[in-house]
Amino acid sequence: MLKTLSDLLRGAAADQAQALHDANAVVLLRQQIRDAAGALAVARRELAIAMAHQAGELRAVEALTGRAAGLEAAAAKALADRRDDLATEAAIRIAALEDEAADRRAALDAFEADVARLRRLVGDGEGRLRDLDRGLQTARATEAVRRAGANGRRGIAHASGALQDAEATLARLRDRQTAGADIDAALAALDGVPRDIEARLDAAGYGKPRTDPAAILERIRARAA
Repeated sequence: MLKTLSDLLRGAAADQAQALHDANAVVLLRQQIRDAAGALAVARRELAIAMAHQAGELRAVEALTGRAAGLEAAAAKALADRRDDLATEAAIRIAALEDEAADRRAALDAFEADVARLRRLVGDGEGRLRDLDRGLQTARATEAVRRAGANGRRGIAHASGALQDAEATLARLRDRQTAGADIDAALAALDGVPRDIEARLDAAGYGKPRTDPAAILERIRARAA
């Protein structure tokens, strides 16, 4: 039971972490690209320093070679003048210069291989970073379209409900207005038609009989007599 509960908790935590990662994938990708760009900038700087050091070593080897060549020419002149002592000292110095130049040239060859490898790595990193930038732009556009679509669907659903409510309200209003018009028409019919027909009958001599004042006077006279 405890193991099952532990598994459930770990599973829920993993699901929440994955959901958080998915919900913020674009933000996370943007930060990861910034981190990669920062690391790549450091690598480019290191490459620039290495290339500058390489150029300095190359100039140093050329300077040693030039000094050795100059001493060798001077030693040859000393030998020609039978100054073997000077020529011998020059030869010792030339040997030291050539040894130093050879050692530095060997180190430079190895250094050139390191610089070439670092250059390839930086170039590869820059290419991958460009791909990531393009992918980020595509992902951001896709995410914007997805969110717009979701918001649009929610808006349409809300609008549909509101439209249905408005249509129902309009229908009830029209029904009430129609009913009111029917009532008004019925009242007009009830009020207007009888009065109209009574007036017309009276005008035609078929209305309610009226009491004749002369007949009343005769009746009074008759009773008095």
